[in-house]
Amino acid sequence: MMKIYKKGQGNRARAIAALAAVAIAVFGIAEVYSSEGTAMIFVVVSAFMVVVVAGGGIYLSLINARTSEFLIETQAELKKVAWPPKDEVKGSSAVVVGTVVVMGVFLVIVDYALAFITRLIQVYPSAS
Repeated sequence: MMKIYKKGQGNRARAIAALAAVAIAVFGIAEVYSSEGTAMIFVVVSAFMVVVVAGGGIYLSLINARTSEFLIETQAELKKVAWPPKDEVKGSSAVVVGTVVVMGVFLVIVDYALAFITRLIQVYPSAS
């Protein structure tokens, strides 16, 4: 029987990695199953392959020494990080969201202007 490498260390990072592998498996199976016109054998084989990938992800996150050590060290390093205060995160996020909105509006205006100009000079002839 395989033993969990360094049991009790890096539990949060390992759990997130294992859940990510399971989520990938679930979404993969759902995507293959929802595809129209897909043969049932393909669905079954794809589901099996996705489960194998998820099992591999769980194996890597719990038992494999190199991957487990990486996840343990990652969690330890994240505990050392000096996280910014909540107000600073809110302010920075507001700046990013505002910039994205302004750039989006700018690009929409430029797109409509260029579309208007191309119609005006008839770059693309009409279908009629």
